[in-house]
Amino acid sequence: MIADQKMHVLLTNDDGIHAEGLWAVSEELQRDTRVSRLDIIAPAIQQSGVSHSITYLTPLTPTRTTVREKQVWIVNGTPADCVKLGVMSLLDRRPDVVISGINEGLNTGINAIYSGTVAAAREATFFDIPAAALSLEYAQDMDFHRASLLSTGRILGLLTELRGQESGKTLLNVNIPTSAVIPCDGSDEVYWKVVPMKLTRHDDPYTVGQNPKQGDYYWSTDQPFVELPGADTDVDSIAGGAITVTPMSFDLTNHRMLRKLQSE
Repeated sequence: MIADQKMHVLLTNDDGIHAEGLWAVSEELQRDTRVSRLDIIAPAIQQSGVSHSITYLTPLTPTRTTVREKQVWIVNGTPADCVKLGVMSLLDRRPDVVISGINEGLNTGINAIYSGTVAAAREATFFDIPAAALSLEYAQDMDFHRASLLSTGRILGLLTELRGQESGKTLLNVNIPTSAVIPCDGSDEVYWKVVPMKLTRHDDPYTVGQNPKQGDYYWSTDQPFVELPGADTDVDSIAGGAITVTPMSFDLTNHRMLRKLQSE
């Protein structure tokens, strides 16, 4: 049974090789008896918001080095580069699953499209490898270790199921609210919801200022979504305190419209 087989996991992120979220997941994976091999390939620097961009006008120069007593690859590129280069060139065999994160900040709603974290997982599905993107709601004090303890093992189990169902073209976008990591009421109860992404446009207005040379600049404020109480989406479920799982694929075809146009 495939569920009983040991797994080779590739771990990456978009916050860079030294990000606490990456190493919190690494610790959990190294303790998990289902994992036979763990490879870490991550960007050299912060890559938030790069979406699915890849590097092809300049060369990639990966560096093999040791970070926190583990051999890793550091790539001077994007999260998608890390997965693509890893699968095609750096690793001696393809990983069974890919995990990206834990990201510093949520990747809910249409922010999942902008996200480098989600893009790394999406790149894995191009190779028919099941993948997950993990993100934790931003807070002044972020407990990545608690977030990883809550999520990594469960997500590894779901990815195992996707392997068994030959659903390699599926990624799981997982978002963890602060309230799940540090319950406001002192309760340890955590609940999960499988929900679609919210399609409402992010408000995200710009603050306008002037640089020292009197030129205008525009700085995104990253305002949060407006939540709709009771709505069954990732954004609204996070607001209600749930850890959310949203299955995604890279097929951008509007199949309903495709059938309509084909019938005309």
